[in-house]
Amino acid sequence: MKRHGVKDVTFEPVLGSLTTPDAKLIMCGNPTQLSGFFFDSHNKNRSIYKTFKVSGENSKRVSKEYIQMIIDMYGLDSDVYRVRVAGEFPKAMPDSFIQLDWVEDCSVKASNRAYPINRIDIGVDVARYGDDETIINTLFDKRHQQPFTVLHHNDTMQVTGTIVQLVERLRSQYIGIPIHIKIDCDGLGVGVYDRLKEIKQQKNWTTVKLYECHFGGTGGKNKQEEPVEFSNSTGLMWGLLREKLRRHEIELIYDDKQITQLSNRKYRINSDGKIELERKEEMKKRGLTSPDRGDALVLSLYEPKQGGLSILK
Repeated sequence: MKRHGVKDVTFEPVLGSLTTPDAKLIMCGNPTQLSGFFFDSHNKNRSIYKTFKVSGENSKRVSKEYIQMIIDMYGLDSDVYRVRVAGEFPKAMPDSFIQLDWVEDCSVKASNRAYPINRIDIGVDVARYGDDETIINTLFDKRHQQPFTVLHHNDTMQVTGTIVQLVERLRSQYIGIPIHIKIDCDGLGVGVYDRLKEIKQQKNWTTVKLYECHFGGTGGKNKQEEPVEFSNSTGLMWGLLREKLRRHEIELIYDDKQITQLSNRKYRINSDGKIELERKEEMKKRGLTSPDRGDALVLSLYEPKQGGLSILK
């Protein structure tokens, strides 16, 4: 039996034990990978195996509600449906995690609508390398994106000063409204976070909360009823945005670069059956830029855990 954790090299001695007449090798697994011993048994070596596929569509143990939820969230042609419901291997080409039409439908060139504001969220993604951007993104009520700030450098003191100016303006314009600032601290952002923590105390910003955030940390589900898990916190945060866009529950400013970044990130189903987003290094190899605008947006949307400044470790 092939289970997760059994390496391909294990099967070499297993095959050696099949010399006895009528000996059989039985493997049962989830079709998550496009390579390996189990994949080969259903593809290039299928002539020496009898293969069976069990689809959730035909199983009494899989509810119709679950299947419909997968279809609604990811689509009939998605790898999530193929692996989790149809019992088929993923497609050779990975899917885009967020559909282009969702992003375009939620992006507006101008909005004059007036609406009450109950909270303000700021996401800060600090550039790591020379061609990356530092983005300071603001969301009103986790629904209305404001024009974001783009800095073409990673000078932590200048970034901090820009955030301070933004906070002071928002505090004077929206008196008493809570402001939540979430900073990616995996790289240079930790310097911005530490300095802002000092300034917050000096200026007595009682309505401002700071959060230390980390991409690539522990994954899981955003909601218990979700059908699949994310392999890390990057997927969790991007998954929140994906649902907002799918349900048209967020209004973004119209920005071509942001639209490209949000709709071009790929995902795959890993060997654990979890969703794993494409790494930034992989995106750059495809000729894309680092998704800095997308990362700042998902930071501003994310709801940190209560009871501490450090989240997503």
